[in-house]
Amino acid sequence: MPRRSLLALLSLLTLPASGHATVWQRERVDGTMEFTNAPGTSPHWRVVPEAKLHHAPPRPHEHALAPDTNSVVWTRERADGVVEFTNLPPVGSRWKVLFRIGPGKASAVRGDSDLVPPRDTSPARYQRYDDHIRDQQAYFAIPQALIRAVIKTESDYDPLVVSSAGALGLMQLMPATARAMGVTNVWDPRQNIMGGARYLQVLAKRFCKTPAVGKGDGAGGAFVCSFDEKIKVLAGYHAGPGAVEKYGGLPPYETTRAYVTAVLQRYEEYRRREAALSAWVGAAPVALR
Repeated sequence: MPRRSLLALLSLLTLPASGHATVWQRERVDGTMEFTNAPGTSPHWRVVPEAKLHHAPPRPHEHALAPDTNSVVWTRERADGVVEFTNLPPVGSRWKVLFRIGPGKASAVRGDSDLVPPRDTSPARYQRYDDHIRDQQAYFAIPQALIRAVIKTESDYDPLVVSSAGALGLMQLMPATARAMGVTNVWDPRQNIMGGARYLQVLAKRFCKTPAVGKGDGAGGAFVCSFDEKIKVLAGYHAGPGAVEKYGGLPPYETTRAYVTAVLQRYEEYRRREAALSAWVGAAPVALR
């Protein structure tokens, strides 16, 4: 089935039922598959098997297209109530953008689309890489809580994960990024974490321009990331810095927006935990430390 038809079908099957529970499909002479939730008048239309409806994925944007796509999906509802979808630039009125999927890594999010999904479910995995996470902070000054949030979102702490976009390992490095960051073995947890942290540092130097408090005017290179700049750094990690600069901030890719939101939420959660633990240790008797 052509990729455009799969995307259209996923979108159509996830719509709320509105009187037409059956979905029809047909293949045009150019190989394009068309779908409708209203009976087709041509003899070439046939009913999509009900099993496909029951096993349809929950949301279309959770299933990645090929790594080299940069898709925009349009939708419109016709006067007769039929809902149409296309990922080709539409001609006519009333079309509106349903969602966007970016190129490369931005075409995928954590989920069923992984070529090699996370399989490590041991609770011990969350502490397994603590030494490397602490060491990267000494080298690259990336907060430990942020690295933990990225690893959790990217790979769920499984170093063998491979995404449908070709991202690899704990911090889901694209092969070209791994090479640029000096990673020679992407499957080695320490190298992967160090490479990912180094890339976050590169992005922070590129996007973070807020002078650090108490460090003068920033002329000496003392800068911190504002909230908006953190969003740019994380969006750059997921969609590439070029996309961030192209759109002047968070790109309009559904997958990248979901990714940045997830990482920031986890970062705040882990940062609060670290602060609470530090306060408890500081207040505890020396004999208990």
